[in-house]
Amino acid sequence: MKTINPIHTLLSQITEGPADEVPLARSALLIAQDEYQTIDIDEYEKQIQSIAETLEKQLRDKGTAHSPNQVPSIVNNLLYRELGFRGNDSAYYDPRNLYLNNVLDDRMGIPVTLAIIYTEICQRAGLDVRPVGLPGHLICRYQPDGTSNDHEALLLDVFNHGRILTASDCQTLVRNIFGSEAPFHNHFLTTMTPRQVIQRLLHNLKVGYLRLGDEERAARIIDLTLSLFPWDLDEIRDRGMLRDRLGEVSLALEDLESYVSFRPGARDAQTVAETIRSLRHHAEHTQDSEEKL
Repeated sequence: MKTINPIHTLLSQITEGPADEVPLARSALLIAQDEYQTIDIDEYEKQIQSIAETLEKQLRDKGTAHSPNQVPSIVNNLLYRELGFRGNDSAYYDPRNLYLNNVLDDRMGIPVTLAIIYTEICQRAGLDVRPVGLPGHLICRYQPDGTSNDHEALLLDVFNHGRILTASDCQTLVRNIFGSEAPFHNHFLTTMTPRQVIQRLLHNLKVGYLRLGDEERAARIIDLTLSLFPWDLDEIRDRGMLRDRLGEVSLALEDLESYVSFRPGARDAQTVAETIRSLRHHAEHTQDSEEKL
C-alpha cells in the first residue's frame, strides 16, 4: 500500500475552496516543502508579510492614493532596487526557479514565481494586483483604486523589473516565444485565479524535470498536481507512463487502466492499451519466475 504524503493532503485541503480564495504563497511553499522537507513555511510567509508592510508604509508616506500611475514605480523600486529581485536569465530552466523558498532566498526567479511574490506582496499592501497568464510568460495586472475599466489597468512584466506593458508589447512577448505567426487572443490578458497559477507552476516543474530526464521527480510533481485535480486524466496517463519507465509496474497499470477506462475514445487510447498489454505480460512473467523459485 502506498503511503499517503501529508503534503499532498495539506495541499488538497487548502486548495479545495473557491478558486480565487486559494492561498497562493502558502500553496507554492507547500510544493517547495515536498522538495525541501525542512523549510519553515511560516517563516517564509512572515518574510512576505514584512515586505508587504514595508510597501504599505512607503505608499502611505508618499501619498500616492490619487496618483495611480506612480504606484507601480514605488512597488518596483522596493522589490527590484532595494530588495534585488530579478529574473534569472542565466539559468531560466533550472527547476529551482520554481520553488518559492529559493526565489525568496536568492531574490531570483522566473515569471510564474516572481508573479506569485509580486501579487502576494501587493495584495497584502492593499493593491489590486493579479497574475495574468500570457502563454509562456506570466505578467501581472494592476487595477488602480476606484477604477474598473480595463483600459485603466496597467500590465506589468515582473520578470523584467515590473516594466509597464501595452497590449502590443504582450503580443510581442508571446510571438518571441512561440514564433511570429503565433495567434494572440484577448483572453490571454485575463487574470488568473490562484489555483490556475499553482497549476501552471506545477506544469512548469513537471516539464522542467522531464527536460532534465529526472523522471522520478516529474512523477512526484504529478502526484502534487493530482492532489489538486484528482481526475486530470492526462496527468494520470503521464504518471502511468513514467511509472512504467521507473519499473513501478503495478502502479503504472493502475494509472493507465484508469485512463483507458474513462477515456476509451482518446487518440492515444490504442498506444496506452498496448503499453498495458506489455505491462501485464511483464507482470505475469515476473510472477511465474517467482513461483518457480
